[in-house]
Amino acid sequence: MSEKYTEQLTEQEWSHFFDVEDLENKPERLKIEASEEELEDVARRLQILGIKNATANLVLKREQGGRVIHVSGEFTALVVQECAVSAEPIETQISEPVEGWFADKDKTVSFVAAKRDREADKNNNLEVELMEEREDPEPVLNGAIDLGELVSQHISLALPPYPHKEGVMFEHGDENIQINEDSPLRKNPFEALKDWKEKR
Repeated sequence: MSEKYTEQLTEQEWSHFFDVEDLENKPERLKIEASEEELEDVARRLQILGIKNATANLVLKREQGGRVIHVSGEFTALVVQECAVSAEPIETQISEPVEGWFADKDKTVSFVAAKRDREADKNNNLEVELMEEREDPEPVLNGAIDLGELVSQHISLALPPYPHKEGVMFEHGDENIQINEDSPLRKNPFEALKDWKEKR
């Protein structure tokens, strides 16, 4: 990637920038892997004990006449969390699909999003209808997509909410747990994003 992009884009805990100008009309396949330092930083961000490895096999291709970039694939990560019952470290191997849509907002206008906004303005409607991501893609920032950040978000959404070792059960069942700010079961930073994606 050219130096201008790395200077302008904000580095996340795990950033792997892809220059959209490098994507031709045929799909681009690539594998990304987080470094040891990046794994530590992502684990700290997600408020878990650690991440031992994280990789993703991704395919990037142009859609909708080349205006939108569709990212798909799968990630695999070995995460370390605190057992909700015994507070011991517990490792979990997770593997989930990755998907995202991106477009340069300065060059591409989503007609569905534009229609929604016009209707909202005309009716003085303060509530904005949630749309499918493919219809309202995430913005391409300064000509690049941060694939590492995309995968980090998917790792967060895939974390077991009540991690506990096999054979270890809650005394009164999981449904009776009271979660507070100091509990190891507190919501991770992407819980709101998870709710938002479920609504979409």
